[in-house]
Amino acid sequence: MRARRRSIRFSGTEVTISAAVKDGFFGNDRKHTFSVTKIKSISNSEPGFANPGRLTFTVEGASTEVVKNPASGGDQVDMNTFCYNSWDTGQVRKLVAEIKKAMGGSR
Repeated sequence: MRARRRSIRFSGTEVTISAAVKDGFFGNDRKHTFSVTKIKSISNSEPGFANPGRLTFTVEGASTEVVKNPASGGDQVDMNTFCYNSWDTGQVRKLVAEIKKAMGGSR
């Protein structure tokens, strides 16, 4: 799923969050992949009137450094956070349910 110059993928065992960043002439993507076994908690703050939704993972050993050079239209958040718009809310809810199911099965 793509939103706000970020993407999130779930393979069944790993989550990958990519962010478009200003890097060089054409820009670049920064990626962070983590296993569901390293996820300590998931927080989903759904979008409001003027605020994007935020799906935030607390990941064991992962950096919480904020991406300071997001591409135009991107959000300054860490690589454990996926920001999304209101029309993506249903997809995010399904994704959270799938990840939580995988977390339960891995412990």
